[in-house]
Amino acid sequence: MEKIRILIIEDDSFQAVSLQEALEEKGYEVTATASNLKDALGYFYAQKPDIVIIDVYLGNDPDGILFAQRINENPATLKPFVFLTSAVDRETFESARLTNPYSYLIKPFNVLELQFAIELAIERFLEIPGMFSAHQTGTAIMEAFLLIKKKEALTKVLFSSIEYVRVEGKYVSIATHEESFLIEMSLKLLQQKLPEKQFIQVHRNYVVNMNLVKKLHLSDNQIELLSGNRIPMSRRFKEKFMERYSILK
Repeated sequence: MEKIRILIIEDDSFQAVSLQEALEEKGYEVTATASNLKDALGYFYAQKPDIVIIDVYLGNDPDGILFAQRINENPATLKPFVFLTSAVDRETFESARLTNPYSYLIKPFNVLELQFAIELAIERFLEIPGMFSAHQTGTAIMEAFLLIKKKEALTKVLFSSIEYVRVEGKYVSIATHEESFLIEMSLKLLQQKLPEKQFIQVHRNYVVNMNLVKKLHLSDNQIELLSGNRIPMSRRFKEKFMERYSILK
């Protein structure tokens, strides 16, 4: 599976290393560590991380706030960000709050607080409160991937890695080549969020990734995927699938 990619903006090398170790312990990938505003903006736009953790102060200046202001200017490239801070004065706190941070992480922190801050930032970014709460399976639909909470950790599942989706009662099973994930979501809702040209429904209970179709078995109405898995195709969805399949071929 792909890892969730996080950019660290922190000028204290000891704090940066500690934070990186804590993130990697939870299965995240740190794309880079920036210690100044210029590098931070460069890494952000070049590497396109999924989340950013920002120290409010870089040196003696609250450049972390300036960074947040800059990335807020373009909603198309905006990502969830978490402010990392120790105690700050009221004026700095108010300036930080005006950037609408998605979460705060107070120094010193532990791994559990770090995980909670990241989950909260994603929930607020997507405007879905409680999405990763303990009583839910927890799935966030991002621009090109899903974030699925599994065993107290978030797993990044690229749309391109999904072979097929299958209904299982009130859940859907998302099958990739490496593993499957059971999430509490209707097939209809999930299909609305997946790329329409890439995913197509072939059965009341199945949606397949057109890019991973190997061949058709028309005699028994089955679709063979590159992995060797076979998916049933019903008459109801056959015509639409065949139209799409012939275009791809």
